[in-house]
Amino acid sequence: MTQPDDRTDRWLVVGAGPSGLSVSLALRCAGVDFEGVEAGSAVGGMWNMDNPGGAMYESAHFISSAARSGWADLPMPDHYPTYPRWWEIRDYIGGWAAHHGLAEFYTFDTRVTEAVPVDTGNREFWDVTLSTGEVRRYRGLVACPGFQRVPNVPAYPGTFSGEARHSQTYKSASEFHRKRVMVVGAGNSAVDIAVDAAIAAERAVISTRRAYWFFPKLIGGVPLDCFAINSVSSQDRLRRFLEIHVGDVGRVGFGTPDHPPLAHHPILNDQILHHLSHGDLVARPEVDRFDGSTVRFVNGSTEELDLIIWATGYLDRVPFVATENCRISSRDTDNDLFIWMFHRRHPQMMALGPANLAAGGYWALAASADLIANHIRDQRQHPERWQQMRRIIEGPEPDLSGGYSYYQKPGHLNYVNAAALDRYGAELAEELGFEPLAHPADFKPPELIDIDGWLDDPRPLSMPSHGSLAPIPYQPRDLIDG
Repeated sequence: MTQPDDRTDRWLVVGAGPSGLSVSLALRCAGVDFEGVEAGSAVGGMWNMDNPGGAMYESAHFISSAARSGWADLPMPDHYPTYPRWWEIRDYIGGWAAHHGLAEFYTFDTRVTEAVPVDTGNREFWDVTLSTGEVRRYRGLVACPGFQRVPNVPAYPGTFSGEARHSQTYKSASEFHRKRVMVVGAGNSAVDIAVDAAIAAERAVISTRRAYWFFPKLIGGVPLDCFAINSVSSQDRLRRFLEIHVGDVGRVGFGTPDHPPLAHHPILNDQILHHLSHGDLVARPEVDRFDGSTVRFVNGSTEELDLIIWATGYLDRVPFVATENCRISSRDTDNDLFIWMFHRRHPQMMALGPANLAAGGYWALAASADLIANHIRDQRQHPERWQQMRRIIEGPEPDLSGGYSYYQKPGHLNYVNAAALDRYGAELAEELGFEPLAHPADFKPPELIDIDGWLDDPRPLSMPSHGSLAPIPYQPRDLIDG
């Protein structure tokens, strides 16, 4: 058996998307030796449409606003629209990575096919097999491959005679030309694709198992993430807020949600309600069975279809780590990752990205990356503090619900409250004396509009301060081409 290439003097970061890049910067600032691999040809993760296995499509936009979503040390450009297009996010990520010189730490067009923990008797290492066939042994592994990699495709009785494929394969509305199309699911990608179908398809249908809450992207001209949706006093108050600004989506065929707002990941899309109300898109309930080109639904209705897009999400897995070595599935309450980052059983493995929360700021990724990098550095430089952190990791999971009730069903167990996670991470860093690394010490958080206060005293809205995330003038391509 070939001995692995000994690289136990360094850590491996897998992935050059926003999570992996944040970890890489934090490790570099901490003075930790590391290297990275990326399956694609460039940085960007899911936002680089050319990366293999990516789920990006031409009509995709960021669902959090540019003025709230960047890294604090280099916010998004001030010429970006409120909700940037996919290629603008790709360029922003590339510009930030170039600003910090992070690409030089990565080997591109190189995929990890397998990673396994190795117990040598006195410590743990990780053996990593690459797509080149090379096997390397690392001191530890930080997995940031993106968690939209393993498609979840439901099964129904019967056989569909048309084309059926997962949304991971979808790229352009041109795929719908002269076709009768059904999109199954109602996540943010699903409704984007359903809107494309409403515009481009001969007939467009969206099928969902239940009704959902839809959040407007703008309220009084102010982006939704300027509102304190993660810290409103109750979900009943948030329900009232949505009833005022969105109304009853049951009037366009979606029915009444059976759960409070934010029990699911928020769906930010104004266009789908427009197309439903104009007849360009038809809402159907869950599929019952297939019969050739006929799709039968649980309410007895039918549709004749040519194409089905399964926009039904992904399985939460690290694709190159066997389940027995890292149980992170949101379908399994026996989760190996403390606060969805630190492995309870394998101290030399960590991850960034699997937590699902109603927020999209890269600055929060940098703050989480700082926790990871400080802990890795402590293993050699501050072993007593490292042991203290390990005791926390191996202890009970903190309550990250923020007092909210989340939908506790298979596929939804990794939802956490963004404000609660940010608060807990800051408290943990202060308790342990961790150093700011990728996330600036002088970070000024953006101001939020108090929803409770607005409900008690409705008034015209003004744009709150964006704090350290306020956009600034520059061109990301200048940094990339630099």
